[in-house]
Amino acid sequence: MGERNLNNVVYQKIKQMMLDYEITPGQRLTFADLAEKLGVSRTPVNNALSLLNKEGFLDFTPNQGYTVHQITKEEADQLYELRTILELGAIEKTIQNLTPAKFKELEKRERLFKQSVDEKQSRGRFSLDEEFHAYIVEMSGNYYLAEYFREVYQRIFLRHRIRPLKGERVVQVPAEHHELVEAIGQRDVERAKRIVAEHIESGKQYIYSFIFD
Repeated sequence: MGERNLNNVVYQKIKQMMLDYEITPGQRLTFADLAEKLGVSRTPVNNALSLLNKEGFLDFTPNQGYTVHQITKEEADQLYELRTILELGAIEKTIQNLTPAKFKELEKRERLFKQSVDEKQSRGRFSLDEEFHAYIVEMSGNYYLAEYFREVYQRIFLRHRIRPLKGERVVQVPAEHHELVEAIGQRDVERAKRIVAEHIESGKQYIYSFIFD
């Protein structure tokens, strides 16, 4: 495997560890531990951590090394605003491009997320929620829009500690997803946009209640 390919593999593995919650916000990272865990030398680990630092997922302190970045309220406000713009901007084309096969796939992703909530998953729920919303953007037919949406989504959720849904959100989130799927199936652009905006705002307030209280 070439050096560039190895660097990319290690980068993807470390990011997946963040997605799987094996690495958590605020955690200090060491080259030796990661290199041993991934079965590689320190050089590709160093290259991967440097890239994750440039992307804003890690913080670097001289003589101390890297720690997983913890989101600030200002960052969260800006990222949620951007997420709303991207997802709302995609809805009209998503509905225009809707096919029975695409709708069936959307329903499948809705069911998988609901199942994760019913089974009280936490980190797995994050990935399934991302896939549900990212697919809605993806159906717009704009590859770059979908990729940027994923990046923004991850910048929000990889930077704070994910918790299981509690209280009313256990029922509300799957219900809001179902309403959105219905609106898309009915090709109701305005209703779909309203549901998306309300869903993102409700999720934002729920998350803010325990990371910025």
